Amino acid sequence: MKNKNRIISFVLIGILLILLFAVSGCGTAEKADSSNTSDANSKTRVVTDMSGRKVTIPKEVNKVISLSNNTTVDIYTLAPDKLLGLSFKMKDTAKDYIPEKYFNLPTVGTTSDGKVDNEAILKLSPDLIVCSNEDGVFPADDIQKQLKIPVVMVTTDMDKTDKVYTFLGDCLNEKARGKELADYSKKTLDKVKSLVAKVPKDKKVSVYYAEMTGLQTDISGNVHTEVLDFAGGKNVADITEAKVGSMAQVSMEQVLNWNPQVILVGVAKTDLYSTLLSDEKWAKVQAVHDKKVYKTPAIPFNWFDRPPSAVRVLGAEWLANLLYPDYVKIDIKSETKNYYEEFFGIKLTNTQLNDILKNAQ
Repeated sequence: MKNKNRIISFVLIGILLILLFAVSGCGTAEKADSSNTSDANSKTRVVTDMSGRKVTIPKEVNKVISLSNNTTVDIYTLAPDKLLGLSFKMKDTAKDYIPEKYFNLPTVGTTSDGKVDNEAILKLSPDLIVCSNEDGVFPADDIQKQLKIPVVMVTTDMDKTDKVYTFLGDCLNEKARGKELADYSKKTLDKVKSLVAKVPKDKKVSVYYAEMTGLQTDISGNVHTEVLDFAGGKNVADITEAKVGSMAQVSMEQVLNWNPQVILVGVAKTDLYSTLLSDEKWAKVQAVHDKKVYKTPAIPFNWFDRPPSAVRVLGAEWLANLLYPDYVKIDIKSETKNYYEEFFGIKLTNTQLNDILKNAQ
């Protein structure tokens, strides 16, 4: 009888141990599941921006501020409804191309004077701030620390336009749209690059990029002349600049000595295009004599520069075709209509198209 009781006791102890292990195992499983749920429910994630910084950003980004001029344009083409503030005030010439609700967005930061309106940014309460290394590096870490708002940086390199769209598309939860614009940009730039590669060295065209009064320019290799370099033009300004993006001051004698075949007219406070074609001082320059002076298209945003945005993809097509029509056979009017519909959501009329390309061909 005693042996029977012992056996029953051992069986009961065994059952109790099995139950204890089972309960312990369930507890462990529940902890693991709880941990995974916590990760899945986290409201933030870590991204590595295009300057190599690791930044914790919200998983849901619905409100964005742009501090750099190029990122203002890039984000506008990607996700305009998420853009709360701009780095520059829109030009009056853009009114017919930019809906009023975007045209009148507040200006909160700009690379032109290096100032950031912290108070305005905090009032808008964005989920994310985006800037770039245009003309110099924004102190992204400092801004992030001061405002307690995540700041990501993107590059201004034109040949990485597709990567900018991919990165911003990921950050802004606009992956499909980002991929669409990235694919378009890469395909277009690859096409231009392959066509320009066929231009013989002895056919390369010398170009002067005239800004402001005409005696300011940017050198080759500068962020503001990437379109010219990409399109295979020979930038005649073989000089140095005080700093990158500062515009180099030149003399009339230098321009006459360079004697460029083509002059591109950039940002100016007056009608520089008309001045170059009518001023006696410029009459001896080959480009002026041959009437090969062209304005960089700039409605609603500049295709060439200032800001050096994603619209330079179209600018590369325009300039390569302009300089080398025998080698780069592109219907720029058709390409312009395609680009504006894809990136700006605008179906251009022929009147608008002619206005955009006025003095650019």
